[in-house]
Amino acid sequence: EKLSEKLSLALITMRFIPKEKLEKELKKLGFHKYFCATLTALDVKTPKPSPEAILKCLKSLNVHVSECAVVGDSIVDIRSGKLAGAKTVAVLSGLFREEELRKEKPDVIIRNFNEILTVPLLRDVF
Repeated sequence: EKLSEKLSLALITMRFIPKEKLEKELKKLGFHKYFCATLTALDVKTPKPSPEAILKCLKSLNVHVSECAVVGDSIVDIRSGKLAGAKTVAVLSGLFREEELRKEKPDVIIRNFNEILTVPLLRDVF
């Protein structure tokens, strides 16, 4: 909630579901109000680690990649962020081990999403 007050947040998933279904799921969870943009695998031609989804999201938000941080818990999240030219934040609460994510050289690694407010890349916002 705090992030969405100061930043434009987008959610990108490589699940092959219509955007409307994703938005319905987010609404059911009470998260829909935090995201300015959503994208699914059906919205792009090339899946992650291609940067296509990130670049498409940035364009829809009118945000330059230099003002973007990609936060993800998988190797392909970090790779796609790097390929897009964005700063990257790896979250260790997913399926990948810390060593695996470190190999991708994210700009920052956090233990769980609750630590996002402590990320130096975002500190100036708060």
